[in-house]
Amino acid sequence: MPDFRCFCENLPDSIGSLVDLSPEESNHLVAANRAREGDPVRVFDGKGLECDARLTNANKRKATLTLETIQRVPHPPFRIALGQALPKGKLIESIIKKATEIGIQEVYPLSSSRVESKIDPKKASSKSAKWELAALEGAKQSGNPRPAEVHQVCSLPELLDLSQSYELKLIASLEEQAVSLKQHLARFSSSQNGKSPKSAIWLIGPEGDFTPEEYEQAYQAGFLPTTLGPHVMRSETAAIHALSITHYELNSFSNGE
Repeated sequence: MPDFRCFCENLPDSIGSLVDLSPEESNHLVAANRAREGDPVRVFDGKGLECDARLTNANKRKATLTLETIQRVPHPPFRIALGQALPKGKLIESIIKKATEIGIQEVYPLSSSRVESKIDPKKASSKSAKWELAALEGAKQSGNPRPAEVHQVCSLPELLDLSQSYELKLIASLEEQAVSLKQHLARFSSSQNGKSPKSAIWLIGPEGDFTPEEYEQAYQAGFLPTTLGPHVMRSETAAIHALSITHYELNSFSNGE
């Protein structure tokens, strides 16, 4: 794989086509990464199209690539989403980036009772742009051809309604009845004639955790209390740990391991 990786929203689908990168991508490729004319570059459109290309004009304001190979990367056999209660500061951007690196498809920023980080409606669009950029950076870093889709901030009831399209619904919990992801997957497989879930969603609470009333709402919506181990994790640690083990387990299921 080429050392350089960049994004172009509207990629042509024919070998030999010229691609002009945006000013931001051009500057990152040429000025920041110091790519030079003739260097191989991998370019992707965020929707599954990936191309090997050659840098033919190393202009930091308008770099040009020539496409050499074209491939469409299929969707993964499963879909994983994260409902993340908004943490303080810029931690949500880090979570979104790392979720994309892992291979998560969707992130739902969540406003719950104990969330301290409130989004000013006047700044909502700029926040969304920063979150989308974090997903794109994660895709460029990891080689994931599809950045995670980051939804608008929603309330817990709104997210519980949206969650009905997922087969397996999990909520990180320290309660006594919480069991491991492996146990939930085994129970699901047993009830579905050996099949694994094709979609899963995690709910991760804020630093102060969900309230007892919010836990009850989630349980009523079909979320399963799930332990992440004996230690109390920070919200962002819990999110990445939960997504990592879920991606691994579903991938193992799909590969017949």
